[in-house]
Amino acid sequence: MMLIIALYGLFASSLFLSKVILHYTQPIFYTGIRMLIGGGLLLSYQYFNPRQQFVVKRKHLWLYAQLVIFSILVTYILRFWGLQSLPTYKASFLHNLAPFITSFYSFFIFKERMTAKQWAGLCIGMIGMIPILLTTSASEQKLGEFFYISWPELAIIGCVAAQSYGWIIMRKLLKDKSYSPMMVNGISMTSGGLIALGISIPLEGFAPVTNWPVFLFWLVAVILVSNIICINLYGHLLRSYTATFLSFAGFMTPLFAAFYEWVGSLLAPNIFEPHISWLFYLSCIVVFVGLYLFYKDELNQQKSATEPSLPG
Repeated sequence: MMLIIALYGLFASSLFLSKVILHYTQPIFYTGIRMLIGGGLLLSYQYFNPRQQFVVKRKHLWLYAQLVIFSILVTYILRFWGLQSLPTYKASFLHNLAPFITSFYSFFIFKERMTAKQWAGLCIGMIGMIPILLTTSASEQKLGEFFYISWPELAIIGCVAAQSYGWIIMRKLLKDKSYSPMMVNGISMTSGGLIALGISIPLEGFAPVTNWPVFLFWLVAVILVSNIICINLYGHLLRSYTATFLSFAGFMTPLFAAFYEWVGSLLAPNIFEPHISWLFYLSCIVVFVGLYLFYKDELNQQKSATEPSLPG
C-alpha cells in the first residue's frame, strides 16, 4: 500500500514540477521538448529490445495520427497552458473527470451499458465538481470566463476529454493491434514533440526559455519522475493490484497536489497559491462518493474473484 501512496505522490509532484518549469518557459515549447526527449528514450529502448516489434503497419497510421493529436498535442498543450494560471491542486482535481468522460465515450461510441450505481456515481461526481469550479484565483480572473468557468479550467477539462479519447485509441493499438506499450508511447510522444516544437516557433518565438540552466534542471527532474519512475512503478503495481483499484486510488493525487501547493506557496509565493479554499475539500468529499459508487460493482467483482473460496 505504501508503494501506491508513493506512486500518486510522485504523480502529483510532476504537476508541481511542471508548474515551476512553466515559470521559465512556454507551454507549447515545454510540451515539445518533454515529449521529444521522453519519446526518444522509449523508442531507443524499443529499437534494441525487442527489435522485431519496431514496426508500424501503414493501415494503422490513422490510429497513430489520432493518438498524436489527442493524447499528446491537445492534451499536453491545454494542460500546460491551463496550469500556468491554475493552482496545481485544482488542475489535478479536474483530472478526476477522466473516468466519467471515458464512460460517456464508451456509452455513446461503443454502446457499452452502465449500471444504475455507475450512473448514480457519475451524476454525484459531476455535482461534486461544482464547488471547486466556483473558486477562482487572481490569475484565472485575468483571462476571463465562459459561463462562470474560467478559460484555464476549460482548458484542463478539454485536456481530460482529449486524453480520455486518446486512451481509447491507445487501447485499440495495444489490445487489438498487438503493439507494445513502449512502441505506441514512443511514436506518439516523439511525433507529437516534433510537431509541438514546429508550432512553438511561430507562436512563442525563438527564445521561449528565460533561464536555461534552471529550466534544464527541472526538465530532467520531471522526466525522471514522470516518464521513468512513475511509468515503471505503475507497471510493477499492476502485478499485485487491479487497474480498477489503482484508478480509484488515483483520487489521492489532488490531495498530494494541495500539500505541494501549500509548500510551494511558502517557498515561491509568486508561483503558487497561498490559500486553499474549503470548497476544494467539499468537492473532494462529494467526488470521492461519486467515484466509489462508480467503481463499487467492479471493485466487488474483482475482490470476490481474487478471494479464496471456502471448501465444501
